[in-house]
Amino acid sequence: MQEAAGPPPYPMGPVVVEKTAKPVVGGILILIGALVGVASGASLIWAGSMFLPLGDYGMDISGILAVCGIIWIVLSLIGLLGGIFAMQRKHFGLAIVGGIFSLLVGFFIFGLIGLILVAISKDEFT
Repeated sequence: MQEAAGPPPYPMGPVVVEKTAKPVVGGILILIGALVGVASGASLIWAGSMFLPLGDYGMDISGILAVCGIIWIVLSLIGLLGGIFAMQRKHFGLAIVGGIFSLLVGFFIFGLIGLILVAISKDEFT
């Protein structure tokens, strides 16, 4: 008994993934969140430079604020890098890490929405 000739059960050619705007929009939102983080870190450094000790018993925390501001800016720069890679649809892992840092140090809702958009568009990354 012969089977009827028909299409094969699987496609013969490469699977083509349709490109959407999700990673680009997600990358832009991650970038915005990371830019807010850079501004926050810069304001911490500025606040540290303006801080005056509180008399004889006060603590000089200007150095602590400056170090925290520098760390904040470095984490935000990783978020900026992740947003750029998300817009280029490259290095999915770094785009996710950048989205997480943007979520933590920047404007929370932009980082969250950008991270979700990048995560659901994983198939579009190379």
